[in-house]
Amino acid sequence: MSLRKNFVSIMLLACFACVIACGEAKQPSAPNTPTRIRLQLNWVPETEFGGIYAAEFDGLYRDAGLQLEIIKDPGGAAVPQMIDQGVCDAGIASGDQILQLRQQGGDLVAIYNIFDHTPYGLMMHAAGAPETLQEVWKGAGNLAIESGLPVWKYLGAKYGPTTRAVIPYNAVTASFLGDATIASQCFITSEPPLMDLAKVPIKVFSVSESGFDPYTVTVAVKRGKMPDEVQRKFCAAMQEGWRRYMADPAKYNPDIAKLNPAMSAEVMNMGAERMKPLLFTPWTQAHGLGSMDPARWQSMIDLLSASGVIKIRPQPESLMSNMLPPKPTTPK
Repeated sequence: MSLRKNFVSIMLLACFACVIACGEAKQPSAPNTPTRIRLQLNWVPETEFGGIYAAEFDGLYRDAGLQLEIIKDPGGAAVPQMIDQGVCDAGIASGDQILQLRQQGGDLVAIYNIFDHTPYGLMMHAAGAPETLQEVWKGAGNLAIESGLPVWKYLGAKYGPTTRAVIPYNAVTASFLGDATIASQCFITSEPPLMDLAKVPIKVFSVSESGFDPYTVTVAVKRGKMPDEVQRKFCAAMQEGWRRYMADPAKYNPDIAKLNPAMSAEVMNMGAERMKPLLFTPWTQAHGLGSMDPARWQSMIDLLSASGVIKIRPQPESLMSNMLPPKPTTPK
């Protein structure tokens, strides 16, 4: 995920693209020939990709005439650039990454959104934690973050420079466990469940409290490279996969944990529980899991523009594609 790694250089990626080629998603050449899609994750198999894997385990892509290859990333891959350069057919990218790449001349379109509210957050030990995100930002002690990410630039623009000592973020390590006053970036569905399992009391502050609430985990494609009918089948399979996963995450998490032994099924179950309010919102209840609101894209454009992260102001509709089924499949 973007909170856990920095981009590799475009030059390095271009070299990589020359060595590894994956064709664009194409229409089947024969009625029984599945359409091949290479989906590049931006992190290892975890809860935030649960519905994607559930659809694979249940054969939903196969039934739709698709052959999906899910490629996990151990860290360091610049997934938006990989999509844009044709190294993969689809990949995981955040809304702010899509906008930044658009400013650099790239052209990605989000076709499915996983989290309706951002899972970005800061976590602290519960004892002595303040009440608000602003108080965390302007408090005393260390702040473990990837300082170049747009979310922290936005907080700096909104609240002013942090008064904490910024240190590198290295996931949940002894630096967090041994520092009673530290504030650390987190993905609400990942690091907090690890602390829950370890029985370390924490308090989590969602960055959405600041007004920064981008579409954080989207499935994106290069504009014009994936046919509409393939998009429809792909998105419908993912939507049903997410419906099944969130209805019974414990059914799928043991198999996902086999793909990522560093995180147990128990922790993934906890992460899925924390994920529910981020997925099931009034918007997704009305429009279906995976759907996006142009007004939310406009809000992100406004925020990133005001904080100096981007200078462009594209039309929100140009950043998204709605190929989902007409009737929502969100469970009531």
